[in-house]
Amino acid sequence: MRSLSKRTVITAVLSVTTLFSTSMGLHSSAAWGQAATPPPAASSSCPVAAHMPSAPELKDIARTATDRGFLWQVTSDGHSSWLYGTMHVAKLNWAFPGPLIRAALHQSDTIAVELSLSDPATLQVLRDKEDPARLQHLVDTHRKARLDEIAAQQCLPPYAFDALATGMEAAALVSLSGRKDGIYPDYAIDSVIQGYARSVHKPIVPLETATAQRQLLIGTTAAAEDALIDDALHDLSSDTGRKELLAIATMWANSDLNKLEHYREWCDCLKTAQEKAHTKAMLDDRNIEMVKKIIQMHASSHKLFVAVGALHMSGPNGLPALLRKEGFKVTQIVPSPSATASQL
Repeated sequence: MRSLSKRTVITAVLSVTTLFSTSMGLHSSAAWGQAATPPPAASSSCPVAAHMPSAPELKDIARTATDRGFLWQVTSDGHSSWLYGTMHVAKLNWAFPGPLIRAALHQSDTIAVELSLSDPATLQVLRDKEDPARLQHLVDTHRKARLDEIAAQQCLPPYAFDALATGMEAAALVSLSGRKDGIYPDYAIDSVIQGYARSVHKPIVPLETATAQRQLLIGTTAAAEDALIDDALHDLSSDTGRKELLAIATMWANSDLNKLEHYREWCDCLKTAQEKAHTKAMLDDRNIEMVKKIIQMHASSHKLFVAVGALHMSGPNGLPALLRKEGFKVTQIVPSPSATASQL
């Protein structure tokens, strides 16, 4: 019997920074102006591979970019910072920020993110291999084989996840399942923001540790990892994970703040005590710690651009609400308040 809801792994994938790209992606500062090769050829039954656009393509995408996602200005002590709810998978034409988000980026002096994807120590922790005894259990229970079979069905090479723990592989496969719908972790919005920061030499500050995020994806116990993997296998085999991923990505692309604010009412992720505990760990507990760091850095006169997964902005325990409780003036920028009213 599965012990978690069908959306539990979706919450995990969309609230944790991921490194599940299949190519270089747009997180490299080189992406902001360098040409690249076209995508490799693939079987007609395989998802189209993500590719790095050429320099002319990048300029055209940037020129026509519109504001997507969720942006707030937060003001205290006589200066402002910004909160931007991102998406960890995206379409290429969603990837570049629109004018209001670009303006906030320009006015900021520091980019605060969940994890810095250019830090070698961070990447090493995320790519730590499975404990041998734990891996043997996953082999013996056929969980590893079932994930590898799904990876093959997704046209991923057999070595694609050699450097990851099995729980990370499960989350990666859910994230990568969206490629059939044109959404890729390669174009993750937070990764693009980090690429921008490096291109203009703005400091990138992590709000979390790689160890903490890795534990969220693989669980703190063997039983927890088994449950997360089983949840992912169900989503992948039934295609519900892919459909839910696209629905939430579309919510983000449309800046549907009303739907985001009521996430917990429709997520099907709070029916049991275990599901409630998992969602609390994924979102509420992390938000409390993020807010502490945001307040500390803002009080040191930094003008932050905080770019974290959009689910961290949702509801009374989201970052905007928590900062409002701490005395910040919180102003909604994207979507505009009038646009939000029309969504009701």
